[in-house]
Amino acid sequence: MNWVGPLARAISGTVGRESAAIRALRPAYTWMLHVASFGRGIWWTVNGRERYRIDPHLRQYFPPEYDPLVHAFLRARVRPGSVVLDVGANLGIYALCLAEWAGPRGRVFAFEPNPAARAVLAKHVALNRFADRVTIVGEAISDVAGDAQFNAAGIEGYSRLGVANPDLPGGTFITVPVTTIDAFCARERLAPDWIVLDIEGYEGAALRGARETLRARRGGLGLVVEMHPTLWAASGTSRAGMESLLRELAMRPVPLTGQQDPFAEYGIVALEPAPGA
Repeated sequence: MNWVGPLARAISGTVGRESAAIRALRPAYTWMLHVASFGRGIWWTVNGRERYRIDPHLRQYFPPEYDPLVHAFLRARVRPGSVVLDVGANLGIYALCLAEWAGPRGRVFAFEPNPAARAVLAKHVALNRFADRVTIVGEAISDVAGDAQFNAAGIEGYSRLGVANPDLPGGTFITVPVTTIDAFCARERLAPDWIVLDIEGYEGAALRGARETLRARRGGLGLVVEMHPTLWAASGTSRAGMESLLRELAMRPVPLTGQQDPFAEYGIVALEPAPGA
């Protein structure tokens, strides 16, 4: 059934991907992909480089191009054997790539407190036989350990601690366990090489709870953080507070996605040692 994909792409290219005919045929096409893969997932390529298996029913959540500049940055720097914390792993786009870059000797700890997203993440880890290098953690990350209310908003990646994400209001509030990066690293006796952080406005809280890890690993820890300035207030963070925290940590944000002011604009940054630090 290797002809299924090329034929479907040729047809959709002719009549349009969102035409009524294509929308009507999409469920049957997805079923054919599932059957053709014998339930083992279909091969999927992201950014023209990373290739792994995904559930064909969920391919709309794995765009062929996804944060290409950030992927290129990490691909060039994550070494075989690296220990990585993927905080806010969602369905696993980054977790699967990080597992590939870190290799069989590497370890990826994928944090995802949303049960629905975590189930999809677990499926993709299993499809790619990465269980030996990817550990899924059901705890949320903040600056104080305990239990907290979490708004689980489907599997689209908008779930967060505290109030619902204004970008996708609604969702279901559940109680989830919360830890800090410092507490987790101490508990697991970890010295991470990389932290990739995307937790919808709680990045300031996560960094406050990672002070000891960042100090202990200074010069040996890479940080990539998705910054959500418009969501900071709900987590007790402000621009002034974030600037002060990074000064305390002797770090500066280096934009990876073109933003001019990372303290005011949404985007992904690398946190690097400040000049003279």
